[in-house]
Amino acid sequence: MPKLSELIRAPFLSPLGFVARALLLALVFGACELAGWREHTTFISGTAASAEAGISSSVTLGLIYMLAYFGFVLVAPILLLAAGMLTLWQRFARTPAAE
Repeated sequence: MPKLSELIRAPFLSPLGFVARALLLALVFGACELAGWREHTTFISGTAASAEAGISSSVTLGLIYMLAYFGFVLVAPILLLAAGMLTLWQRFARTPAAE
């Protein structure tokens, strides 16, 4: 099991790097969900989320939530699949050492 410091320092195009980016997307989405920013996506229909929140702040929070959502739903699974495929490729496509 990799340590947190190994995840952070992982090369970008490596299986561990892909997993680290997928975890980062999951953490960002979880933070947005816990903050309750889902209700701010109502700006799509032209309404503010609440009376005290203005439309500009509602749009900003709604866009952040939508980016985090699409990153979590679309990008994170692709990164995890890429990590798995790259791991298998590296394991089985190694050339035998010269004897």
